Amino acid sequence: MGMEGNKSGGRSSENLHQYEIWYSVREKIWDTRSGKFRWTGKSQVWDWDKCTVGLARSWNDKLKLIIRSSDLKHSGYMGKEVNLRYMMGFDVTDIKEPVKDTYIAKDYSNDPQDRIGPKERWVIELNDEHWIWQWADAENNAEVAVIHEIYQKIRNELEDQRLNGDNIFDANIDDLPDEVFPVIYQPAVDSLRNFVREVYIHKNEITDEGQEVEVTLLFENEELRKNSFGGIVNRIYEIFRRLRYGRTMDIETFKLHIPKDNANMEFTFENIYSNDHGLAEDSIHGDPPQAPRRNVKYYLGNQSHPVVFINTSNHAMAEFDCNHEMWKWEYIPWLSDSPVKLGSKSRKTIEMSFKPLLKFRRH
Repeated sequence: MGMEGNKSGGRSSENLHQYEIWYSVREKIWDTRSGKFRWTGKSQVWDWDKCTVGLARSWNDKLKLIIRSSDLKHSGYMGKEVNLRYMMGFDVTDIKEPVKDTYIAKDYSNDPQDRIGPKERWVIELNDEHWIWQWADAENNAEVAVIHEIYQKIRNELEDQRLNGDNIFDANIDDLPDEVFPVIYQPAVDSLRNFVREVYIHKNEITDEGQEVEVTLLFENEELRKNSFGGIVNRIYEIFRRLRYGRTMDIETFKLHIPKDNANMEFTFENIYSNDHGLAEDSIHGDPPQAPRRNVKYYLGNQSHPVVFINTSNHAMAEFDCNHEMWKWEYIPWLSDSPVKLGSKSRKTIEMSFKPLLKFRRH
C-alpha cells in the first residue's frame, strides 16, 4: 500500500535470529481472577531472556520489530514435548544508540520472583515501553556487543529502507512448505484457558475462480469474563454447550479464498469477526451471513501462510491484531513440535463426531 516495489533489492525481512537477547516490555496488569478480565489501571515492566529479534516492513512503509521467544513443554493433550512459540511485534520509527546502565532483571525463565543483578548491561531504548539489551562484561564493549550490531542493522534499515514492504514476517523456521497453511496468533493468557487445541484445514475442489478452504479451530474452552458475574454465567454456558453440543470445547470456523495464482488471498469470518475489539470483549459476532471478503494483511515466511489473529475472549478474529501490547501464541500447525493437532476434517464432520454424545444423553 505504501511502497512501490523494492527500493534497493532487499528481502521482506531481516533475519537477526542468531542473536539471543533480553527483551523488556511495559505491559498492562490484568485482573484474571475467576469471572474477571479487566485492566487494573496499572502497568509493569517485565523482563524476558533468550529472545530473538527480526525486522519486517509493512505495505504502508512502517518498519516493524518482531520479538520471539519459545519454551519446550510436555503436553498431556499431545502426549509429547511441544514447542510453545511466542511473538510480539511493534512499529519502530526512531532508534537511540545503546547505552550502558545498571539493572536488576526479573528472570521469568526460572521463577517470577528471581532477580539478577544489579549488573551492567548494554541497552537500546526503543520507546518508553520496549527495550532490547544484553548483559555487559569485561570483553563486551559497545563495538563488539551483539546489541550494538542489532542497533546498526535497525538504524541502517530506518535510513535506507532495504526491505520489501510486503508484510511477510520472517518465520525463523527451516520447514516452510509451499502448500497453503494459515498461521494463527492468539493472546497468550494462560489463566483464561482459551487456547487452541486443534486446527483442521478442509480444502474444497478447485474451480475456475480458485479454491475455497474451510479452517476450523478447536479451543480448550470459551471462558467468558466481561459479563460473567463472578463466573456464574460462564459455568451455565459450559453446561449449555455440553447439553446442546456434547462438548465444552469451543469450535470456530473461517474461510480462506485462494485465487489460482495464490495472489491476493481473502478471508471470510461469518458471525465471528472481531472488528476492532480486543481480548476484554466476550460477545462479539461481527460479519453476519453473506460476510464480506477481507484481504489477507500479513503472511509468515512466504505468501502461502496467511496470518489470522484471534482477538476476543469468545474467539472472534480478524486479519489484524487488536491486542498489540500482549504476547501472542504463534500456532504454526504443520510443525512436528507444534502444540496443536493438525487435520483435514470439515466443520460438519467435526460437529458430527460429537452427535453420539448428544443422543446418548437424550436417551
